[in-house]
Amino acid sequence: MLRSFDLRSVLSQLIFATLLLFVPTTFVHSQNQQSRSEQKPAQTAPPDSSQDPDSVVRISTQLVQIDAVVTDRNGAHVENLTEDDFVLTVDGKKQSLSHFKLIKLVSPKKPADGGKNLKAAPATPVGMPEKALAPEDVRRTIAFVVDDLGLSFQSMTYTREAIRKFVREQMEEGDLVGIIRTGRGLGMLQQFTGDKRILNTAIDRLTWNPFSRDMVPRFPERDANNPLPEPQRQAVEEADARTADFRETVFSVGTLGSLNFVIRGLRELPGRKMVILLSDGFKLFGKDRNNSLVLENLRRLTDLANRSSVVVYSIDPKGLQTLMPDATGTGVPRPGDYTLVAQQNFDSQEGLTFLARETGGQAFLNNNDINLGIRKSLEDASSYYLLGFDPEDEKFDRKYHSIKLKLTRSGLTVRTRAGFLGVADKERRREFPVVAVDSPEARNRDIVGALYSPFGARDLGIQMTSFFFNSEKQGSFIRSLYQIDMSKLDFKDDPQRNGVKTVKLELAAFTFNEAGSIIDQHGRAFTLEIAPQQYESAMTKGLFYSDDFIIKKPGAYQLRCIIRDPSTGKLGSSSQFINVPDLSRKRLALSGVVLTIPADFKPMPEQMKSEVNLSPSARRFPRNGFFDYGAAIYNVTTDPKTGKSNLVSQVEIYSEGKPVYQGPTRPIEDKDTSSQSTRSNCAGRMMLANLPPGDYVFRLIVTDALAKSKYAKVDQWTDFGVR
Repeated sequence: MLRSFDLRSVLSQLIFATLLLFVPTTFVHSQNQQSRSEQKPAQTAPPDSSQDPDSVVRISTQLVQIDAVVTDRNGAHVENLTEDDFVLTVDGKKQSLSHFKLIKLVSPKKPADGGKNLKAAPATPVGMPEKALAPEDVRRTIAFVVDDLGLSFQSMTYTREAIRKFVREQMEEGDLVGIIRTGRGLGMLQQFTGDKRILNTAIDRLTWNPFSRDMVPRFPERDANNPLPEPQRQAVEEADARTADFRETVFSVGTLGSLNFVIRGLRELPGRKMVILLSDGFKLFGKDRNNSLVLENLRRLTDLANRSSVVVYSIDPKGLQTLMPDATGTGVPRPGDYTLVAQQNFDSQEGLTFLARETGGQAFLNNNDINLGIRKSLEDASSYYLLGFDPEDEKFDRKYHSIKLKLTRSGLTVRTRAGFLGVADKERRREFPVVAVDSPEARNRDIVGALYSPFGARDLGIQMTSFFFNSEKQGSFIRSLYQIDMSKLDFKDDPQRNGVKTVKLELAAFTFNEAGSIIDQHGRAFTLEIAPQQYESAMTKGLFYSDDFIIKKPGAYQLRCIIRDPSTGKLGSSSQFINVPDLSRKRLALSGVVLTIPADFKPMPEQMKSEVNLSPSARRFPRNGFFDYGAAIYNVTTDPKTGKSNLVSQVEIYSEGKPVYQGPTRPIEDKDTSSQSTRSNCAGRMMLANLPPGDYVFRLIVTDALAKSKYAKVDQWTDFGVR
């Protein structure tokens, strides 16, 4: 299946091939733009019911609709109820149900034996790229909100490892996941994605915030040897308590503000959404329970969550506490301090409990297993009932209206949202508008939406493939290849030239750094003119375009491109995540791996079907064919005596996350043994005879036997198709 051979010039040929424009006799004129049913039994929804408009919680003058979860004594979901089993009251007045439906998400298929005889599947490598999720593919939308405004150093450590375990073991196909910090943002890494590479990079950036409310002293310092007089001591402690109370209120409001931002973003995403808040907690009231600022903000937040179909699950990562005061350096605790610590712990968890209860979720407290809380949260979202009633006009008086839901059957528990504000959704949206990101380079809000949406825009087809390279003259750079599907463009006949078709296009490319800032942007306007004899081929093969971007700093980058047909307003977008290594650290590194077909390759007619495309950006190869691969190797360790390196390579192919081929290790021949060069090339040829049609991921692994074991292995990935 694999042939490895001595091709010293293969890499340069491969890189050169990526610069070619594969549209013969297509004339491209470009202008650079400045600045780069109502039924008694519950009706089970179809598998894609999470995308059904009925699955969204709504509050309008015509319908108030809420979701509810019903469980039995063992916590298992009950899914065979009818509307006669529910009694819904609003402000104590019974409501007649006008809408009733069971929404059930599709669960992953389980083995018939329950998995007892199932061998453990090999672990999926961390760096494997994930296939981009389309809206209809999303099963669960999960936002992990890490409250670094209210997490201790130890709790942050527990939180980081719990989310890492979720990504590694609990995340499933169809999960759209985001990781957001309340105090210090993760920038570009806060996006919602199904790509585990982005999520793992975000997890690595989760560190303790030294400016969190955890740093507020729990007790005023006391000197046991020189106690203050009682009146003075009381005054000092009361003043310190008021200061601490004020600071804690400010931090708590900050946490709720970040949650508000997250829920606004979730509002436009499909289906029922989950927010998993990991926090050491926050208080609802002040010391004298007369400070209702946090509660007021919490009321507005829960109303927004209810209207956005967001359920909040709260997890306290500090786990089970001994509730013993820490008197180190402050003298001996006085009687009553133990009660005070217990009360403080209860008060901090009060906010977590209230937030979960008001949105129909659950709070997981006093448990040392964070992932148990995450698992129960995920299970809780597997099914729910939608109940709707026709509201009376007086319900829209801008006041809070309490919802109570009871069951006529015994032994069951029901959870739902606690109430709603008497404001219709249409009016509420004006109060809580979705903040649009202003960009002077964006032509309109649709472009901005496509740029920042986790799904992008799909009216037009564009595929972007980006590679990291480094040259000794210009340093590190990213080369991006774009393939445009021309079959979806609105071509016009040129009245001046018989049979010639034209179309105008706008292409914009953006590069984001880890902070989420756009560090490079540029746009081009194209006018494509296609002769009649080339039209059919162009519709099949598309247009290819390339561009380079110089990298000034190593790190994680998100590259996104948008194409627009100005005559129709249709948009298409694509994105790619790249980690650029720091070559100055002298550690082994690998460029992007390029897959291509030799220039002299002449495919058979039956190999050139419409779904086959041999370009390095499309990478859709014919079955029974082959492709060449190549990459550059940097910071190679050489033997100081012989000047030779000791490099080996190996290739692997994956399908649907599972390995389907693993090649043997093969030595990489030195290009130049006399100069003790720290650079080398790796190239080979992959035969596709044994691969059935489908989508695959190619992995190239390079190992340096002379390097330190910790940094002796690197890999790169790229996807391809067999047709």
